[in-house]
Amino acid sequence: MRKIFLSIIFFVLAIGLSLAQTPEGKLYLVSTGVGDKDELDNLTLKALKVIEKAEIIFCSPWTCERMKELIQGKKVYDAGFGIYWVYYKKPDPRFNLEEKQREFERINQIIREAIKQGKTVVVLEDGDPTIFGPHIWYMDAFKDLNPKIIPGVSSFNAANAAIKSRVTGGKAGGVALVSGFSDLENLAKTGINLVLFTMRIKDITEVLKKIEKYYSPKTQVIFVLYAGFREKERVIAGTFEDIYEKIKDVKLPFEYLVYIGDFSYGN
Repeated sequence: MRKIFLSIIFFVLAIGLSLAQTPEGKLYLVSTGVGDKDELDNLTLKALKVIEKAEIIFCSPWTCERMKELIQGKKVYDAGFGIYWVYYKKPDPRFNLEEKQREFERINQIIREAIKQGKTVVVLEDGDPTIFGPHIWYMDAFKDLNPKIIPGVSSFNAANAAIKSRVTGGKAGGVALVSGFSDLENLAKTGINLVLFTMRIKDITEVLKKIEKYYSPKTQVIFVLYAGFREKERVIAGTFEDIYEKIKDVKLPFEYLVYIGDFSYGN
């Protein structure tokens, strides 16, 4: 009887020890930088190291394609583009609420199970998720797992380099990063320098004409197209007096940045 009792104790202790030795899993939101699909020039070494040790990857289809060589052999899942709007309860006609909720539940189950098993899970984001990106909701949804962000080179960083400007201090003084969702007129009334992320702005000319009355006609208006792309990057600079003429025949990409204010470009 004593032998049986001791055997049971050793068995329980062995299980406990085994569980205690299970490595803790980790969740990362990793910037892949911006730029060409075939040249990951703006991927940081830190991001590369985390991606290499990952066992499970979440990414949008275009990011998966861009990173395909680095994520070969790993379990890859769709990151759930559009869940941002559902998670933060921001209505968007592009997305079906029930469908995105089911997607979230699937992602939630996969990640939590992987973390329990001690696996490294990485969510890939183009640019830097803390500046502009659709996957920042992972930080709130999995806050209890203590996720980490690996920062990187965003279109904002690349565009600053393209216009050769220091956007804090110097002549610029300071800057507000804004999107098409922002209350641009109230911001413009303060006269602050703006950097506008243009995703979902259908008519940039209409937007500029609404705010130009709060600035001098000589205020710089600078378009940076394809920021961070080796061959396609382009800067179109002007003022409120001539920028409309300069961009009227330009085919603007889906995303580009517009700088409004004193950035001393070309001086």
